[in-house]
Amino acid sequence: MAPSAKLWLTFAAAMLLASCGGSTAPAPGASAGSAGAATAAKPAGSAAPETAAQPSTGSAAWDDVLAAAKREGRVVVSGQAAPGADEGFVAAFKRQYPDVEVEYLGMTSSEAATKHMTERQAGRFTVDLFIHGTPDILSTFMPAGAVDPIQPFLTGPDIQDQSKWLGGKLNFADDAGRYDLIFTGGVKVPLFFNPKSVSASQFTSYKDLLDPKWKGKIAMFDPRVAGSGNGMVTFWYRTPSLGKDFIKQLLTQQNVAFTKDDRQLADWVARGEYPLGVGASDFTGFDLKSKGVPIEPLAPDALKETSYLTAGFGSVAVMNRAPHPNATRVYLNWLLSKETQGNLTKVTAFPSRRLDASTAGLPDLVVAKQGLHYQDSASEATAKVKTEVLDFLKTVLPS
Repeated sequence: MAPSAKLWLTFAAAMLLASCGGSTAPAPGASAGSAGAATAAKPAGSAAPETAAQPSTGSAAWDDVLAAAKREGRVVVSGQAAPGADEGFVAAFKRQYPDVEVEYLGMTSSEAATKHMTERQAGRFTVDLFIHGTPDILSTFMPAGAVDPIQPFLTGPDIQDQSKWLGGKLNFADDAGRYDLIFTGGVKVPLFFNPKSVSASQFTSYKDLLDPKWKGKIAMFDPRVAGSGNGMVTFWYRTPSLGKDFIKQLLTQQNVAFTKDDRQLADWVARGEYPLGVGASDFTGFDLKSKGVPIEPLAPDALKETSYLTAGFGSVAVMNRAPHPNATRVYLNWLLSKETQGNLTKVTAFPSRRLDASTAGLPDLVVAKQGLHYQDSASEATAKVKTEVLDFLKTVLPS
């Protein structure tokens, strides 16, 4: 099996488990419990003002942070229970910072959100960082004031040059750009096709799927359930040149076959039963291709509307009243460094949004290209429109 397929397959099982403000931290050496009232545009219930003094990024100030982190002695990270997580999120950090222990709480995002909110309601504030998908940060932690603005914690030397990131800036899922920092961004493959009967050159726009010759030849992961089928429909819904009219025409006039089974969708395409598969699992498609099965991905940049970025569980938030604020700063600096971001592709199976990080082992198609526009599915705007999309689908595809 090709290296890229192995990398993507390793993560496939974990992805099925993933769910498809604040105070400024205390200065180095300060108590974790020294919190006050938050400024405007914050989630309700957060703590200290953002105007509190923050350590500079000078070497002496960073040395102070490192010394304070060593005194704290640990950082508690709530993260995805993915294959390779212990090496990627714990052991690699320990090799660089042996004096700071990492307690890694591996579980699904929904399990973690329930656990941490229950603890907080009981007055227990034990977690420093939450590394999961964006939905629980946006819909659970932010409204409850359970996360702090992350910028005051980004004081390390390896995170200061934001030009190294996609779009020349750090990417946030929340509209305010303060709480939910996204560090991965894989481009969703628009569709897979059977090369025995379909050519990539036949597609320059999603609207080409409306050609009568494709009637009865398109299969799709059911967009009425969580998954990449719904993700693709949401992308179409938010794309002005496509929108409701395109969705309705495609789903009602082209006799699209639906399935809730990723493998069945890929098998349909490979056998030529339905030579076009929309919303197919990238992991499954690349695996079959690596085995010589007749299935090919359509490059996102072949279509004028391109595609969307998906983050998987590659987003991070700082929990409110983090008990180890300086170790949190050190961990974030390490997490967002060039070396770590490149190494984490083995765990997340997605490329980093840090442009100078390695993408070795990943299919080139999933790596965002500079100069192209991609809709970001890991955003508060997308989350807000999901219910609207599902309501619209009920009118198009009544049960």
